[in-house]
Amino acid sequence: MTKKNKPFASLRQKAASFFAPPAKQEKKTLFHRILNLLCTLSGGFFLAVYIPYFLWHALRLHPADTMASLLVFFCVLTPYFFRNPLKKALKRCYTPLKTVWCAGMCFYMVTFLLFCGVILSHRDVLPENLPQDKQTVVVVFGCQVHMDGKPSAELAARVNKAAEVLKKHPDAICITAGGQGENEPMPESVRMKELLVEQGIGENRIFTEERSTRTTENLSFSLDVLAKQGYKKEDCTFLFVSSAFHTPRILLLANRADVENAYAASSSSPYFFEEALYIIREYMSYVYLFLFE
Repeated sequence: MTKKNKPFASLRQKAASFFAPPAKQEKKTLFHRILNLLCTLSGGFFLAVYIPYFLWHALRLHPADTMASLLVFFCVLTPYFFRNPLKKALKRCYTPLKTVWCAGMCFYMVTFLLFCGVILSHRDVLPENLPQDKQTVVVVFGCQVHMDGKPSAELAARVNKAAEVLKKHPDAICITAGGQGENEPMPESVRMKELLVEQGIGENRIFTEERSTRTTENLSFSLDVLAKQGYKKEDCTFLFVSSAFHTPRILLLANRADVENAYAASSSSPYFFEEALYIIREYMSYVYLFLFE
């Protein structure tokens, strides 16, 4: 080969090596690097989300939610923190299982971020004129009542919004929905009725639902209360009042219960940090809803 051809031969070799498929070992190394990066990113995201959520429940002495958080930590993060012993024990099964775990964590991360975007961009659209031939029913969804009888900030915000809606629609009736938790001195619905009366809403317009412990029951039992008052859901227009992060799920449940003419009036959460924690909890409520209800 002449000296003139040598530079061209070198270029051809470089081009061939550049466009040639990588060796098997190089592929494996690249795949593992990407996998490790995704595992670290999704695991770190999970910790950043759930450590504040766990501490919030632990400091508030919520035993059920604290234990549930610990269980989630154990099940989800054990494969991450004990990856070296697991790699030795599982051998060839380790990489496929790690890939599945990583895919699940990345799915959680992406869906949670999308969920936050949908919730934070949610805006209620109420009709200017409600149907005159239907009874307007305002259903207020409960939240915690402190042991001294004071409403939590979220509950107070919901009651204030309900009072605003009821004053705007003087012919509407109201159902306050919420039972009594272990750390509450009275049913949430009873306390909400008291607060509404204090704001000038007629006591004869308000009916209480005192048995429910979760949102699905709030809606179901409220419809039972409505039926006992002689109203059919088909003959009513519903205005559901709750926090902004909560009303999309309420409307979803109302649709499942064949409730027509349903709208929502959202109250603003008074504290950003608590709203963020409630959004985390709301995400898990959707998971539970789609899997078990």
